[in-house]
Amino acid sequence: MTETKTGQAKQTVSKSSAPRIRVGVTYYPEHWGKARLGIDIPLMREAGIQIVRMGEFAWSRLEPSEGRYDFSWLEEAVNAFGQAGISVVLGTPTAAPPAWFHQKYDVYPRDEWKRPLGFGTRLQRCLNHPVMRESSRRITEAMARHFGHNPFVEAWQTDNELTQNYCYCDYCAKAFREWLADKYGSLDNLNRAWGTVFWSQEYSDWEQIPLPWFAKCGMAHNPSLQLDYRRFQSDATVTFQQEQVNILRCLCPGQKITHNIMGLNDSMDYFALAADWDFAAWDNYPITPWGENGMRVPLGHDVTRGMKNRAFWIMEEQAGITGWEMMGPQTEPGQIRAWAWQAVSHGAETILFFRWRSCLYGTEQYWHGILNHDGVPRRHFQEVKQLAKEFGELSPFLSGAEVRSDVAIVHDADQHYGYHIQPQVRGMGLWDQILRFYTPLWRWGVNVDLVSPAADFSPYRLVILPGWYILSDEFADKVRQYVSRGGTVVMNPRTVVKNIDNVCVQIPLPGLLRDVAGITVAEYSPMAEKVGSVQFRDQNTASISVWADQLLLDTAEPFAWYRDSIYAGKPAVTCNDFGKGKAWYCGTFGDEGFYHIFLKQILNECGISSWDGLPKGTSVRTLYREGKRYTILVNLEGQEKQLSLPGDWKMLLGEQGLNTLTLKAYGIAVLESDRS
Repeated sequence: MTETKTGQAKQTVSKSSAPRIRVGVTYYPEHWGKARLGIDIPLMREAGIQIVRMGEFAWSRLEPSEGRYDFSWLEEAVNAFGQAGISVVLGTPTAAPPAWFHQKYDVYPRDEWKRPLGFGTRLQRCLNHPVMRESSRRITEAMARHFGHNPFVEAWQTDNELTQNYCYCDYCAKAFREWLADKYGSLDNLNRAWGTVFWSQEYSDWEQIPLPWFAKCGMAHNPSLQLDYRRFQSDATVTFQQEQVNILRCLCPGQKITHNIMGLNDSMDYFALAADWDFAAWDNYPITPWGENGMRVPLGHDVTRGMKNRAFWIMEEQAGITGWEMMGPQTEPGQIRAWAWQAVSHGAETILFFRWRSCLYGTEQYWHGILNHDGVPRRHFQEVKQLAKEFGELSPFLSGAEVRSDVAIVHDADQHYGYHIQPQVRGMGLWDQILRFYTPLWRWGVNVDLVSPAADFSPYRLVILPGWYILSDEFADKVRQYVSRGGTVVMNPRTVVKNIDNVCVQIPLPGLLRDVAGITVAEYSPMAEKVGSVQFRDQNTASISVWADQLLLDTAEPFAWYRDSIYAGKPAVTCNDFGKGKAWYCGTFGDEGFYHIFLKQILNECGISSWDGLPKGTSVRTLYREGKRYTILVNLEGQEKQLSLPGDWKMLLGEQGLNTLTLKAYGIAVLESDRS
């Protein structure tokens, strides 16, 4: 039964208003043939589908043999959907080169042992191989010339789920050395930056520089070499995409360009990849055979929105059971609708479910779609239909609404790379550090932006720097200016341990930000899984683990002290006045109670409001549009929830009681307020 209060919503909806929050699907006409289009398109129209994605894995059908193209079947599908009022996203098919291509050209990537990957899956290509580059440009250009002026093609998706090109072939070695020569200019500069005097690794010829090939069991390559290798391969992936984007921009005027990132994948610089997109998109699977993604789902939404700092798409949204050889659990009634509304509450404007119909063959036979293998509409179909109806009714209110945040969490690829190369202790990974802050903020309904180091910090009252391990002089100056002008910053352990070459700094930690933090790290203790505790200024206590910094107070004031371990009685958390702002330094990692006390204090001092007393598993996010505030509440659990409603609200979606709101299992509520 729909929860929509259609009478209320329709009173102010203009008939000319065109819904912009849309439901779509991924569709594979090459799997089903022409006859099925006549069945699927009417069903999609009934379900409210407004956009389809096609073509991203169809290279063998689009180019059956080298230089011979067949776009007729895809054009037929594009036109059939377009004439039915359903727009199209086309994917460049370079994620899955065909068998004839591999038979003729050895473009397989090599692993650390220089062993080639074989045919039979996808992504089995080295992005630095010149033939792969040339062939990718050729198929992209052929598609662009054919579909670049088709009125039904709204956008293009480059490749599919690009990650860093972890390849160790001779082409990569040659390109890496050229990249290094361009960056450093001379071997003397490289040797000095990397500290190659260690273990007699000084280079006298560019050809001597290896990739991080397998060398000896238990031994690792120079951390500086490893960092530059990751940067180089990230740049290679960005350049691979840029070549496709340049073609599409030239030949497809008016058609937008995007890519579907893999959420919290941290193998490459997604900010650099996103520079060429018109909008960001990601693939969201909350429950898989490999476990539940939990807090990584809302974090993935905010990370994706942060790529372009505006509305984003879900290019693949879970539609049912997921699985390859093993299957995950079945979605519960209302669950996929709840996930979709959760995405909208974080700023998503278009959600495409993966996929329309479960595939009959291949690796993803058990990655289920809206329709099962038999193609019969059932529960998931009805749920998507309800969702599309709600999106249509509420689009006049929510279309173009923005996420406004007082809090920013800054992250970038170098920090991820640094912790991958030298984890130091378990639990120190950058996503681990981010989630410790993000989780309580999300639970309190506090909007958070995940931004790059290049972002403008001035709109934010609070900027969090989790694990800012590798730091440049320029970024240190940016943080210093932000705080001195009145901002509040939070730092974690291991701040400013390395310079940009991944070499340890020669000044006391936290290095270039020591004056801002007002403390000196005199000593540190990797705790790993050992548990200790701290006591806060208000006498409350909380558990800690992973790491402990011994802090000497320069100009900072203590906020919490270690209760045990070798640092018992010494400061664990500090706050320093710096210019017009404040810098908090957290010398350890805590449990849920730790961050509740720590972050609540900071939010209160910054004047950032939070929604207290929310039932567990309830998502609350706020969007803003034309002087109105829209709060979207989503029950992400299978039990009914009740909560009080502060202030005056108009209910656009949901069921309201007397001063209370009832959220059924996986229920949704959308509230409108005049407060901005």
